[in-house]
Amino acid sequence: MQRPGEPPPIVEDMELLVEVSRLLNEVDLDAVLQEVIGLASRAVGATRASLFLHTNHQVDWEHIFTARNLSAEESVKVVTRVLDEGFAGWVYRHKRGDIIRDTLHDDRWIIFPDDTLPVRSVLCVPFIEGETVLAVVTLVHPEPEHFTAHHLHLMTIISNQATIAIRNARLFNDVNSQRRQLQMVLQAMGDALLVLDAGGFILQANPVALRVLNAVHEDDVRGQYLADFVAQDNVFEPVIEIIEAGLGNNRHWKFETRSERRQIDYDVTMAVWADPLHSTSGYVIVMHDVTTLRDLHRFKDEMLRLATHDLRSPLALIAGYADIIGMDVPAKDSPVHDYLNIIKKSVERMGTLVDDLLRVERIRSSPLELHEQTDVEALVKVAVINSRPSATAKKQELTPDLRLGHQPRLVADPVLLRQAMENLIQNAIKYTPPGGKIQVSAWLENSQFHFSVQDNGIGISKEHLPYVFEAFYRVNNDSSEKGSGLGLSLVKNVITRHQGEVWVKSRPGKGSRFGFWLPLAMSA
Repeated sequence: MQRPGEPPPIVEDMELLVEVSRLLNEVDLDAVLQEVIGLASRAVGATRASLFLHTNHQVDWEHIFTARNLSAEESVKVVTRVLDEGFAGWVYRHKRGDIIRDTLHDDRWIIFPDDTLPVRSVLCVPFIEGETVLAVVTLVHPEPEHFTAHHLHLMTIISNQATIAIRNARLFNDVNSQRRQLQMVLQAMGDALLVLDAGGFILQANPVALRVLNAVHEDDVRGQYLADFVAQDNVFEPVIEIIEAGLGNNRHWKFETRSERRQIDYDVTMAVWADPLHSTSGYVIVMHDVTTLRDLHRFKDEMLRLATHDLRSPLALIAGYADIIGMDVPAKDSPVHDYLNIIKKSVERMGTLVDDLLRVERIRSSPLELHEQTDVEALVKVAVINSRPSATAKKQELTPDLRLGHQPRLVADPVLLRQAMENLIQNAIKYTPPGGKIQVSAWLENSQFHFSVQDNGIGISKEHLPYVFEAFYRVNNDSSEKGSGLGLSLVKNVITRHQGEVWVKSRPGKGSRFGFWLPLAMSA
């Protein structure tokens, strides 16, 4: 179980970055800023957050989100002092993020008399475009030492993408004065984008949206009522329902819809645009094609159903009847026994494939209990011992090289971690010819535990290296050994859920080196 204050697993980090990337499709600046604050707070476990937006090196007083409920006049006073004397001002001037590990011992933090909620640790990062600071976000927590360097690194990555989202939202809010630039952005988008007026009539459609509308030129759809297209494609039904229901308190919607005519699934973002100068408003609709993702989910669900229900029983029957046939063939030198052994080995391979498939999915989707102090040196030794019979059978030299010194301990799931180590070792044994050499190494570097397996086997071509950790990916080579394509995927899932990273180096005919690193959590 992840402990409070620890950074989220890397898989969750990547999912978070995907959510940040989706902000590129947002066009409502307030919605973007609110979403940035929410995503940032969730990413690092902050209890409160504030954001100051800057325009031309000046505070944009219309877009200030403070951690306290303040009047407009109070906000100006507080923000001005914070930017002049406080931590956010320091980050703005130095144009880099930083952490206050304990506010009681850092004079950059200003304590206001009316702030009743305790703040002990603070993380603050700037959103920078070129050399210009667009915004500064401050995240706080009531406990000291809550924020870590990992949090700062993650927030820096988030800020890089969020900066683009903020810039795009500003461009859209200034649609009249920057129409030519906006038009270029819309034309370059890979998603379908529609701009409607308040009544649901089409004002603008990019090329991708024209294909959804089954049209060729924008003039063919401009001024048309979007509801008229529902008869030929039901994909717009949710949009029409929102328009007909009226704005209410909502100015931003997210939902999924499907085009039955084109057999395409869409993730839709819908927001309100307004031009106070001309008293006009309407809707912006961004439709992101997620058909491939949905098809993969459907395929995965079907495969798991097949594996759990439709494969185990037939495999068990095949193995059982093979044993019965063997009992009915008394002659030990009969070739039937060889045939039966082939059948049983094939059944065993199929059973292993089913187990690997279920294991990978279980690791990917189930919560990971990371609460056990694990002696990694002992874990490596066990992995080597368990793998030695396979190496001995191929007359391979399997040697450990452990440079761990003071017996480091990790907060980890030892069973999953050992399985990952053994998978890498077994992978090397499988693709190394008889008489080959395999070296298992483990060492400490930069507060990280490193593990690698070096072999002098067949190697992997450069073009395959980026994909070897993907599920079901198998390299075409001259080796007679054929795996399920799930072993390395299992390793990657285990390591990423432990906040680590996998890697591979290889040269055809020279051998391969697979490995990973994990952040250390030293015991007291």
